[in-house]
Amino acid sequence: MEIRVVAKESDALRIEIPRGEETLLVPLVELLQAEEHVVEARYFLGHAFLERPALYLRTKGEKPQAVLKRVLKDLADLYGDLLQDFDRRAEKAKAS
Repeated sequence: MEIRVVAKESDALRIEIPRGEETLLVPLVELLQAEEHVVEARYFLGHAFLERPALYLRTKGEKPQAVLKRVLKDLADLYGDLLQDFDRRAEKAKAS
C-alpha cells in the first residue's frame, strides 16, 4: 500500500492512502481516538475522482508518527489473531 505523507509537524500528521483502502480508516480512527495522547483523529474521503482518502492526526505529548505506528501494530495484531482463530475453527469444522 502506497501511503503519502502530505503534512508533517511536531504534533500533527496528515497522510493519504490509496483509493479502495479507505475501509482501514474507520477502525484506525476509532483506536486512535482512544489513545491518551491523541487530541484529534479523523479521516476525509474527499471527492471520489479527484482526491485520495486522508487521515489527520494531532497529538499532545507524543509524536504523531509514534502513536500511529503503535496503533497500526495493534490493528495488525488484532486482525492477525482474528485470522488465526478463524483458521482453527475452520479446521475443526472440516474434521467434523
